[in-house]
Amino acid sequence: MLKKFSAVFAAIIAMLTAQQEIPAEDSYKNIEIEGKNYTLSFEDNFEGDAIDETKWEQCPEQKRQDLNNYWDNSMSYLDGEGNLIIGMSYDESSDRFLSGGIRSKGKFEQAYGYFEIRCTVNTVPGYWTAFWLMGDSVVDETMGGKNGTEIDIMETPYLERGEVQNTLNWDGYGANHKSLGNISKVGIYDGEYHTFSLLWTKNEYVFYTDGKETWRTNASSAQGTCEVPLFLKITSETGSWTGTPDPKNLPDFMKIDYVRVYTEE
Repeated sequence: MLKKFSAVFAAIIAMLTAQQEIPAEDSYKNIEIEGKNYTLSFEDNFEGDAIDETKWEQCPEQKRQDLNNYWDNSMSYLDGEGNLIIGMSYDESSDRFLSGGIRSKGKFEQAYGYFEIRCTVNTVPGYWTAFWLMGDSVVDETMGGKNGTEIDIMETPYLERGEVQNTLNWDGYGANHKSLGNISKVGIYDGEYHTFSLLWTKNEYVFYTDGKETWRTNASSAQGTCEVPLFLKITSETGSWTGTPDPKNLPDFMKIDYVRVYTEE
């Protein structure tokens, strides 16, 4: 009898322990990265049927790059299944490639912290999807990267090579423009969800794909890490340096499950 009671008691303890190990639904709101604690400061899970205008605005409809590619509001929308869709299509009547883009300019901007997106990427070559940080001061050419850096957390122009790109741009986009970049061989062009992340500190930028570090650059190599807040951008576009997408393969799109941003405690 004692053995039977002990076995039942042990089973109950095991069950309670297993229940305790189940993480809370909001456990992701406080995370640890490289020994430091970070707290959620921005989140969008793209629920509902309309883009949250308290967090985002459509990128201005304008020509992009050099292949008659235009940002178009019809290419950015929620699918009603918990995803933001950023598309790429071809409009035969105007001979335009139409692509999507949203940004948090004037709604959410942050300096330093941890930035992450979970999404699928393009499955058609000739264009790229991107998650990046931008600010008006990036065009300033007076203080290196300190007063404004375009930070491309991920760009996907190399589908046929199976590579993802991380890039830093500063000192404007003219004669004084400077940049650093990194290309990594990763398995992301499979139509599945992947995470792309950036840890931005006062000393360095660290880039991750699916939780694995792909690139780390210190402040001196970037002429000083950016010290001013930047806003978020999620976009797709094409340009001749990536080739030209075959209109017969379009439309195509990226699906974004969530965007999360954290600040150090």
